[in-house]
Amino acid sequence: MREVPSFRTFCSVEKLQTLVETLRADSSFEIEEAGKSENGRPIHHVRFGTGSLKAMFVGFPHPNEPIGGLTVFSLLTLLSQRNRALIDADVEWHIVPCIDPDGAMLNEGWSQKAFTLERYMRNFHRQEMRDQVECSFPIRYKRLEFNRPIKETRILMGLLTQVRPDFYYSLHNNSGAGGAWLLLTRDIGQKYHRELYKLLETYRIPLQVTEPFRAGWLTRFGEGIYENFSTTKMYDLFEQTTSSPEGSLQRGAMSFDYIAQLKDSAMSFVSELPYVRHPSAGSKKETTQNLRQLKLRMDADNKFVATLILEEWEKVKGDLDSSSPFYRKIVAGIISAKEKLPEGLRTWPAMTQDILFNPAYGKKATEGERFDVYLIDRFFALCHSYEFVRLLRASTQTPAVRQAAERLERVFDEALRELAKEIDLDEFEVLDCDSLARVQFGAGLIVLNSVLESKAS
Repeated sequence: MREVPSFRTFCSVEKLQTLVETLRADSSFEIEEAGKSENGRPIHHVRFGTGSLKAMFVGFPHPNEPIGGLTVFSLLTLLSQRNRALIDADVEWHIVPCIDPDGAMLNEGWSQKAFTLERYMRNFHRQEMRDQVECSFPIRYKRLEFNRPIKETRILMGLLTQVRPDFYYSLHNNSGAGGAWLLLTRDIGQKYHRELYKLLETYRIPLQVTEPFRAGWLTRFGEGIYENFSTTKMYDLFEQTTSSPEGSLQRGAMSFDYIAQLKDSAMSFVSELPYVRHPSAGSKKETTQNLRQLKLRMDADNKFVATLILEEWEKVKGDLDSSSPFYRKIVAGIISAKEKLPEGLRTWPAMTQDILFNPAYGKKATEGERFDVYLIDRFFALCHSYEFVRLLRASTQTPAVRQAAERLERVFDEALRELAKEIDLDEFEVLDCDSLARVQFGAGLIVLNSVLESKAS
């Protein structure tokens, strides 16, 4: 860990590609172009070493998650420097530095500059789920059928099928603030839990004290450590509260589902890390606010923003750039999902019916839970919605487009001011890239050690 390089900003797509090209001069690395992105950018697969255990690291499974870029840069750099701990491990290393270069570049307006919540929101991009690398794997389960993987997903499917890793590290990180949570295919035991907790404590990253996303559906292995996502389990959860779970999902399976089919013994791991610290994150001190009522208020505010977008869409739809990735995002996520709005949009962390009837919300919120509601339920929904403004800015500037952009900018400005009233923005402390690189990389090595130990025994 002491030899992990230092970073001033997150790694750009260009920086990662430059590193890969540099490594071609080292005969110990096998580098192939696994394919090209939708816009023709290369997607590389780098292999190093031999071993009885295959480990695969994949950067940018979501384009707004650049911490993984630090992790793959660190791993590739240490391997090129012949780091003894990595070289001596009984591991065959496989690294995909950036599986979604097109999407990652649309986030470089914030990832290459000093982090602020406002800059993040105004330069955020993340595709609708069915258009994401991570969520467009083929699946047939009950009434859910999906077989339209995007180009980048097909490339990743090919690599997973080719490598069949024993350890699969999809390098996600969370929506920006709050605490860390960790997701595993199966429990790795208290010994390794303690190592993960110590790593987080060393770099002062709090744990996510509330269960991520919908409460109660992920098996809890330890505080902040849960069973990894499963599309079939998510379907079964929706089945309890809606007559059409396939309509609520409208996407494919995830890479974790796919690798489980290829090799049921494989360990999939995710370390969801924030970009900033806040004193309220992780606090278990009880507030006077009812958690369900607070979540319903944020749900209503999110729906209000969505209705404004629907109103403005009717005025400007003929003027918009239909070739823009923002256009596809807004059409799929809001315009064509209009009838789903009463229940909540798919990009939102919480659905209305779940908020209404999930017994886990029938209590007073802790400070940590209150913080999560504002920063996950509300802020993350604002980030998705702001992509409509990005579409307006990228389109021909007709009077109607300019007027729509000005109206919505005022709405988002007010939403940010309201957040500032409820959560002291001055209390935010931006996590430095060096800490994030070491925690995500280190967490992966801890879990990899558990897999190596299990294999040896």
